[in-house]
Amino acid sequence: MTLLSAIALFFAMLVSALIPGPSVMTVVSRSITSGVKSGLMVTLGVLLADYIFIALALSGLLAVASLLGELSVYLKYIGALYLMVIAYFTWRADVSLDQPEEQKNTGLISNGIMGLLVGISNPKAILFYMGFFPAFVELSSIGFYEALTIMMIASFAIGGVLAMYACAGAKARNFIKGDKGILNKISSGILASCGALLVLKA
Repeated sequence: MTLLSAIALFFAMLVSALIPGPSVMTVVSRSITSGVKSGLMVTLGVLLADYIFIALALSGLLAVASLLGELSVYLKYIGALYLMVIAYFTWRADVSLDQPEEQKNTGLISNGIMGLLVGISNPKAILFYMGFFPAFVELSSIGFYEALTIMMIASFAIGGVLAMYACAGAKARNFIKGDKGILNKISSGILASCGALLVLKA
């Protein structure tokens, strides 16, 4: 993998991550409701989904990748349903921002799973890794260090952008935290919109 192709891949991932979609909306929503840690946990879940796609592509598991592409229709409905359920419970949740530590830790794990599910069911990610990714990387000549480099590029490009969105959501939370109830309503609306976006996206 040449330096030029690595830079091109970085900017391609960066632009893809910057475009608002289900992943961005979920990160922002959880940051608004529960703070930056929750948004960052969603980011980690999304990154894990990206790592899975990268591993599939680099391993040459084209049959699995193809099957995943065919299953994406079902995955996105599962992801959308999950987001709608979370939106409902967020709408109905206690407006208190002070939660017990155990509940916060459970919430962080739940946010990571949410990020993974949204990432796996995101048609944009599937299209990128199964369609455009091979244009930047010669899959047949990738070794361990090249694969590690690609993972690092994804971490900085996608993780960096989503982390910024998480911080922006947390700042919005601080701005409106005088009215605690509205936080849940805004977050619930974003999550529900995200679920609808997953279903409507090709």
